[in-house]
Amino acid sequence: MSLQEAADVLGVHYMTAYRYVRQGRLRAARAKGVWNVTAEALDEFRASQSEKVAPKQAGGDRRRTGNYVRELEHCLIVTADAPGAWEVLKRAIDAGNEVEDVYLEILTPVLGRIGEMWAGGEIDIAVEHQATSIATRLVGQLSPWCARRGRRRGDILIGAPSGERHALPLAILADLLRLKGWEVYDLGADTPADSFVHAASKVKDLKAVGVSVTSIDSVDGAVDVVRSLRRAIGDEVPVILGGNAIHGIDHARSLGADFFALGARGFMEFLDQLTSQVSEADSQHAQGEPVTQPKRRSSAGGSPGKSSNGSNGEHRDDGSDSGRGPQRRSK
Repeated sequence: MSLQEAADVLGVHYMTAYRYVRQGRLRAARAKGVWNVTAEALDEFRASQSEKVAPKQAGGDRRRTGNYVRELEHCLIVTADAPGAWEVLKRAIDAGNEVEDVYLEILTPVLGRIGEMWAGGEIDIAVEHQATSIATRLVGQLSPWCARRGRRRGDILIGAPSGERHALPLAILADLLRLKGWEVYDLGADTPADSFVHAASKVKDLKAVGVSVTSIDSVDGAVDVVRSLRRAIGDEVPVILGGNAIHGIDHARSLGADFFALGARGFMEFLDQLTSQVSEADSQHAQGEPVTQPKRRSSAGGSPGKSSNGSNGEHRDDGSDSGRGPQRRSK
């Protein structure tokens, strides 16, 4: 049926139905300048509307209403609609979702899906580039929501080594860390090892360094970064590797790093564990008890202790990985 007929069935104005299409809420296909809607797509839209109304009537959690992931994917891949994509995220926030949830449960899964589609040849690289461009603008719009007042927990330095061209995962991680109270210095993509060292020397309260490695071609650059940092700042400041090109804790350690973090959530969990260990040591010192030093990586790559999930030094999350999506192999 035509979009006008669909609007009539829904009892809304044509422009309202068109807005639903632009926002990805109503699936439609355009042929010869005319939007067409299938009966199945109309049923899906009605069902999604019912899901939104029912929790409100029952007093349930509004944050779980609406298929924002599907709507955002439509805006990024199908319509390349930047205003519509922002509207999806804004509606999610207005419905009660925290900015962290918008990043990790809506935007990141969509970026992961886009990456899979490009790697599988389902979409052209032009579509992927355009979607990434829109996603970068979305991060810029979300960033002001990530400012947090109050005392800072410390300074974190993040960046990608020479040859690594993906900066979007770092921008997302930086925002999430700021939400948690960290001061973040984001060096962006394709940063030489000497520049990492220069930046680290300027940071007063450096707690950790994160290096994003998504392309196999940039692994050697990551090794240079780790080695250069070791010579410059020693072993006291942990260096964490993450990204699709790092296969786990053993691989990260073989490259000289302290830990491996799977996704932004894994990185944040590591920092939480690190600060809790330091706080415990400070408390023991204040009480005159023998101080148990926070476990570090030994020069031989010894155990840094177990993470909350029981794996040595490897922090995993629930599958949300801000190192996915546009974070793929070199094109």
